[in-house]
Amino acid sequence: MNIENQNQPATRETMAEYLDRLAADQIEAGMDATGADMKAAAAEIRKLTLKVDQMAAAMAHVASREDQLASALFGLLEDRIRSEAESAAQDALEDYDPTDHYNFADAVAEQTADSGDDRTREIVREVIEGGSFTFHV
Repeated sequence: MNIENQNQPATRETMAEYLDRLAADQIEAGMDATGADMKAAAAEIRKLTLKVDQMAAAMAHVASREDQLASALFGLLEDRIRSEAESAAQDALEDYDPTDHYNFADAVAEQTADSGDDRTREIVREVIEGGSFTFHV
């Protein structure tokens, strides 16, 4: 065991660094094969960590490029989409006839035929029908 490492303050070390330190301790203790395996594992961990970092950087680059492409594409299409939407809305407004509603004539007739007082009484009757009230004076 490496006594020098025992007296050092605790530091944050990577798994690869830990395995290298442990491998040195194993080799010092005469377990060369175990130490060599640990060194190989540490090297593999470093290689995989580097690969993960490279892949993360590549993914960030792809995401950035996707954003750039989407922004450019939207920039090309935005005016055309806006123009088409405004044209469709204008056509719909020009073709709109409020009297063409299936119940329009009936609704107008009902509103004009009933006097305000009669309609109010009818609404009050509908609301209180089947109910009970208590009045306090």
